[in-house]
Amino acid sequence: MKSNFYFFPLLAIVSISTLTGCYKQLEVINVDNFSEVAIGLKGLRSNLDVKIYNPNLYPIELNETQIKLRVRDVDAGYVSLPKIVNIGARDTATIRLHVATREGAIAEILKKDVINFLQGEEVPFSASGIVSGKSWGVKIEVPLEHSQNISLRN
Repeated sequence: MKSNFYFFPLLAIVSISTLTGCYKQLEVINVDNFSEVAIGLKGLRSNLDVKIYNPNLYPIELNETQIKLRVRDVDAGYVSLPKIVNIGARDTATIRLHVATREGAIAEILKKDVINFLQGEEVPFSASGIVSGKSWGVKIEVPLEHSQNISLRN
């Protein structure tokens, strides 16, 4: 009985250290352009599809983002993960992120760059940050960077 008392905690420690020691960073294979762009009184709404490969021998669950949407020096909004995504072992998954500007961001962007807007030039949006998740209690982070010019005229 006493040997079982030490065996299971030791097995758990060895298993967790083996899994974390063998961890390989998730790979962003492809980031599609902003899709389904809608510009209105509430600002800009869009989707961003990201294809991610999990090279590990165990599944990973992605559950949140810390991604900022920027236009030059303006903090324009946020990018969120609407639902938890599971990526199987040695599998590829496409996650759909939701993009939204904060209230008043479009007006602030246009005010700072009214001449370019009147000339019909596109606005340089960029999304950067991390998508995070976990596996076996270990936190996983995937860096993400994407830039694209978008016309604010319909």
